[in-house]
Amino acid sequence: MSDFWKQIWDSKGCSDSMDLLFLCGWEHLNMNVDSKLIVNRIINELNIKPTDSVLEIGCGAGLLSREFQEYDYTGIDYSESLIEKHKIIFPEHNVLVADANLLPFEDNSFDCTFCSGVFQYLPDIEYALQVINEMTRVSKKSIMLVDLKSIATNDKHFIFPIDTFRNLGFDFSECMYCDDKFRYNVYKTIKK
Repeated sequence: MSDFWKQIWDSKGCSDSMDLLFLCGWEHLNMNVDSKLIVNRIINELNIKPTDSVLEIGCGAGLLSREFQEYDYTGIDYSESLIEKHKIIFPEHNVLVADANLLPFEDNSFDCTFCSGVFQYLPDIEYALQVINEMTRVSKKSIMLVDLKSIATNDKHFIFPIDTFRNLGFDFSECMYCDDKFRYNVYKTIKK
């Protein structure tokens, strides 16, 4: 992962802030971000059942995970300081430090795996493909990538090629939190 982005996320985790929008990188959007709405859409798209186990890649301090209180939820993030902040805010959550391209779980450990707002911070397509392969490896039913960008809004953002998602068999859906034609989601049923 890029040292540039890691330093930003680590500094957020080391801050005194407990504001989940700030800690999870949503503070600059100047809009009401409804985590419950986003998570309900993820649950509906992936048909997640209350008995399903769920893995979130890039959980940060817990903006979305707070909505998975009734689920068998696990979260990972590569920022140790954000995971420590997450544990302070939500001590009941099962979260750990891990890299998205090398998940510390057995094959088929979770029913569903998702990430939100993560891919634009990945270093390149090779790493991104490793993340997709790992998400697929640890999932039994489905995976979803939320809040993808078709154009960069920062000169350091990575943009995953949309055609590659199509070639990998992903289905597409619209942005979950605003009307933005440059943001989208992809999801896929796992066939093993």
